[in-house]
Amino acid sequence: MKKLLFLSILSGLLLSFSWPEIGVSPLIFVAFIPLLLLEKYISESGGRTSWKVFGYSFITFFIFNVITTHWVWYATAGGSITAFIVNSLLMSLAFILFHNVKTVLGNKRGYFALIFFWISIEYLHLHWELAWPWLTLGNVFATIPEIVQWYEFTGVLGGSMWVLVINILLFIWWDSERIKKKLILPFTIVLIPILLSLSLNTDYDEEKTIEVVIVQP
Repeated sequence: MKKLLFLSILSGLLLSFSWPEIGVSPLIFVAFIPLLLLEKYISESGGRTSWKVFGYSFITFFIFNVITTHWVWYATAGGSITAFIVNSLLMSLAFILFHNVKTVLGNKRGYFALIFFWISIEYLHLHWELAWPWLTLGNVFATIPEIVQWYEFTGVLGGSMWVLVINILLFIWWDSERIKKKLILPFTIVLIPILLSLSLNTDYDEEKTIEVVIVQP
């Protein structure tokens, strides 16, 4: 139990420390690995695994929400607590759905399901009355837009998919006996979008101005 709690807390802290407020962005590429390892341990233990996965993942995402959006407390204490809980539940829902699919259909389909469910939850969060887009995974690179110029083709959800794919590949690499053969793939998938981004035109005309309106839902 202590090992599972440690992995849960570690994942929450890695997610939090990668966010722009603290700003160690590369941590996002390994932030889900402790949680994926936790899910594997629970799956192998047998018994009623779903509630365990849900409970520990909720701890992870609650830590993530509190550390990255604690400032909401200064506007509304009740609203901030509600936001922390609702967001953590939605993230945990994506993770428990992934666990259930993986249990029934196997690892490969399970990891595809994690990407599908997570992106679906983020898409929902962008298109309903309780929209809370700041914790969309692709926003983690907000302070280094130079490496995500390719968002113009995929949108921020493309960044979320990028983060999840790298985490899953690195976890598979770490968990595999054929470590050296598989390490090149995640690094390639990290580098190609960055190189593409750097190749795009990112020059700015400081004398040109435009009017921008931002609407807060």
